[in-house]
Amino acid sequence: MIFFLSFVIFPINPFLPMIRRKTLTSPNSSRKKNRSNITQNRNFILLLMIVLYGLTGCQSGRNITYLKNLDISENDKVFLNKNMPYRIKPNDILYVRVLSTNKEVAELYNNNPTQGITTTMNSEADQYVNGFSVDKEGNIVLPVLGKLHVGGLTLDEAYDVIQDQANEYLINATVIVRLMNYKITVLGEVKRPGVYSNYNNQATVLEMIGRAGDVTSFGDKKHILVIRPTDDGYKTYEIDLTDKSVLTNPGYFLVPNDVVYVKPIKGKAFRVNLPLWSLILSSLTTIIVLLQYFDNN
Repeated sequence: MIFFLSFVIFPINPFLPMIRRKTLTSPNSSRKKNRSNITQNRNFILLLMIVLYGLTGCQSGRNITYLKNLDISENDKVFLNKNMPYRIKPNDILYVRVLSTNKEVAELYNNNPTQGITTTMNSEADQYVNGFSVDKEGNIVLPVLGKLHVGGLTLDEAYDVIQDQANEYLINATVIVRLMNYKITVLGEVKRPGVYSNYNNQATVLEMIGRAGDVTSFGDKKHILVIRPTDDGYKTYEIDLTDKSVLTNPGYFLVPNDVVYVKPIKGKAFRVNLPLWSLILSSLTTIIVLLQYFDNN
C-alpha cells in the first residue's frame, strides 16, 4: 500500500533503469544517466520516509475522544443502566466486626488481628489471615456466632443475617460487614496496568481506566474487553468508550474480580518498529548521497 501511494504521488520508478533496454551511449551520457538514477533513488526514499511518517503519525480523532457523540444538549439526559447488586460467592472474603457497649465482651465475637499484622487490613496477608472466607457452600464461621450462610446474598442481606444473630447474644450490638476482595484487573494498553482494589460499593470501566493512568496512544478505545467470572464460566462484554452507548452497556459497571483489557490498535506493531524503518531508510539515503558525490568527482 505504501509503495502504491508513493508511485501515485511521485511517479518515479527507481527500478526502471534496470529493465530499460541497453543502448550504446557515450561515457558522458552514461554518467549523466547514473546521476539521474541516483537522484531518482534518493528522491524515492525521501518520499517513502514522508509517506511512512504520514501514515503512522496521524491518529483518527474518533479513537481519541471519549463519548464523542454525547451532545451537550443531553447533559440532563438519564442513561438507564440496571446495575445489579453484587451477591456473595464462594471464596469471597468478608470483613465482619461486631461492636457493643461492653468492649471486652465484644472482642470475643471478633477475629482479633494476629500479632505483627496491622488492623487496617490493607494488604492481602491482612485480608487472608483476619478476614472471613466464604466456603464452597456459601458459609462463614464467626467467633461465638458460629456458622452463617451468606452465599448468594447481597452485602445488605448478609448484614441482616449477622445482625440478627448478634442480637441474640449481645444487647445493642452493631455489626459492620464489608467485602474485602473487590479487586479489578486492568491489562493491555494502559499506562499503569495492574490489580486495583475498590473501596466503594460500585466501580465503572471509565473509573478503573482512569486509575490505571488512561489508555495509551497505542490503545483502541473502541474495543475494550470486560471479562467477568460467573458460576458457569466466563462472560465477556465489548465496550466502545468513544460512544455514549457505553453508559448503558451491561459491562460498564464492574463487579469483583472483573478483568478489563484494552486492545492495541492494528498498526501498533508497525508504529513500534517505525524508528528502525526510519534508520534503515536514512542509511540508504546517506549511501545514495555519498554515491552521487563520488560519482560527480
